[in-house]
Amino acid sequence: MKFSKRVQFFFTDAKEWLRTKIGAWCFVLAFFFLALDIALPIWRIVPLAESRPYIPLHYNIYLGVDRLGAWHQIFIIPALGLGLFLFHLILQTIAFRKEKLLATMVAIASVVLEFLLFVAMALIVLLNLSYAA
Repeated sequence: MKFSKRVQFFFTDAKEWLRTKIGAWCFVLAFFFLALDIALPIWRIVPLAESRPYIPLHYNIYLGVDRLGAWHQIFIIPALGLGLFLFHLILQTIAFRKEKLLATMVAIASVVLEFLLFVAMALIVLLNLSYAA
């Protein structure tokens, strides 16, 4: 089978998967959390970058802030989220043809992982806002 034919089948399967109720809802929720994950540091951290060369990136209950970094390092979490989102979307599309249950499980896992990455980002932003004052 030619490569162009495989790509055409892949996009056809992706459209069919996104037309299902669970596929559409999981896609929208995962994309929503990913968008929040990207927008939150742009909204709250990037304006702080002018005044501080280093920002807190990790907080430990025993030691306090134990990792500082440049402001652009905060975008590692959204980059990881985007990679996971695309990987899961490809995996869901491939699994949808043969194993619909597997595609559903991957879709739900994608939403959960994107939500957890958003919570991590929100906590990092709150940490930075508390140290900015």
